[in-house]
Amino acid sequence: MDKNIKSFYLNQKEEQVMKVLWGSDTPLSATEIANRIDSDWAKKSIQNIIRKLESKKAIEVAEITKIGKTYGRLFRPTISSDEYAVMQFNNFYKGDNEVPFILSALTGNKKKSSALAKELKELMEKYKEE
Repeated sequence: MDKNIKSFYLNQKEEQVMKVLWGSDTPLSATEIANRIDSDWAKKSIQNIIRKLESKKAIEVAEITKIGKTYGRLFRPTISSDEYAVMQFNNFYKGDNEVPFILSALTGNKKKSSALAKELKELMEKYKEE
């Protein structure tokens, strides 16, 4: 992920647009994005959403190409869905105090730190053997 990109949050509509872009191997036009979203709002407000995503630096213009009789912009994401997920995770868990909680959640138990550390060590050893 580009370190110049500031952390941002996607609202529901922005996330739908990003999912379309993340799922595409090639840059897409606003019309192509709207057509891939199964919703009435997409065609009406896609340009506004694209402007917001550009201002957040979540997407960029990949190229300008001829679309029909006019020229149009094709967009691509600047970060992957995994990078966005990590960004949100880091925003939510800014302090170190949450580490035991996170590890407990990942292992599915609520053991004390020493018991949790032992279990994680065993998991790591098992992982190394595979």
